[in-house]
Amino acid sequence: MESIKLINSGLDAIQSLIEYIAKDAVGSEFFREYVANREKQEVAASQQKEVLTSLAQSSSEVEAEVSGISDRASNNNLRLNEIYGAISSLHNTVAQIEADHKKYVEQFADLVEQTNRISKQVDEIQNISEQTNLLSFNASIEAAHAGAAGAGFRIIANEVKQLSDSTKKAAERISENIGRLGKSISLLGSDTQNNSKNLRGLSDQADKTLERFDMMRKINGENNENVNRIGQKVSSNIQNINSLIEQIQHFDDLNKKTVNLFAECASKNQMLFNDLYSFSYEVKAVLEDLKKSPDSQ
Repeated sequence: MESIKLINSGLDAIQSLIEYIAKDAVGSEFFREYVANREKQEVAASQQKEVLTSLAQSSSEVEAEVSGISDRASNNNLRLNEIYGAISSLHNTVAQIEADHKKYVEQFADLVEQTNRISKQVDEIQNISEQTNLLSFNASIEAAHAGAAGAGFRIIANEVKQLSDSTKKAAERISENIGRLGKSISLLGSDTQNNSKNLRGLSDQADKTLERFDMMRKINGENNENVNRIGQKVSSNIQNINSLIEQIQHFDDLNKKTVNLFAECASKNQMLFNDLYSFSYEVKAVLEDLKKSPDSQ
């Protein structure tokens, strides 16, 4: 009777052990599902890395293009500065020419005034010459009335008349020359006024051109700053993407190590539990045989 109890207790213990081993079989199934899910995760992670790598490459190309745009914008800004400097120098030169031309106009006006004064003086000389000629004519008449006594006086009167005639002719020539000079001065004055207008227009045009180039420089500078900011953001995004790729790779490597270690342990445990499972059934069979044995009754 005691033997039967011991055998039954042994059978119960073996049955409990078999059930425990069966539970571990469920754990092995969980491991297989985990490995299968892990493989799917690896595929997804690989696809993510490919997408991120492609994105990083595209971003690098964008960064290179942005860098090229920035360089071209900087070169354009340098050229604009050079052109601005040249136009500014031209503007200063025009301003200096305009100032010198203004002095020339003032001197020209003074020349016109002096010419007018000379013309008036020539007119006075002509008047004096005519009056002198009239006086010499009257003196000749008086000398004729005086007869032989007025002969010497008549000679002087004739010389005065000749001098008066010479003076009149010289005054007429001077007047003609002054007239021609006046016409030339008048034409020159007209040209001077036109030149003044042209210089003023050129100066105004230079001012407007400088304003436009200054605005272009500012716009180009702002665009260059925007391009640089975009380049910095793209570069920062590339760094973040590369960092994310490294993190994904790091976690992927850790998971692979974990799975490999888990698989190694599971394999060893599986072998152990298989042996234990076989041993348990063998013991169970022995106990059942003992239970059926007449000696145990």
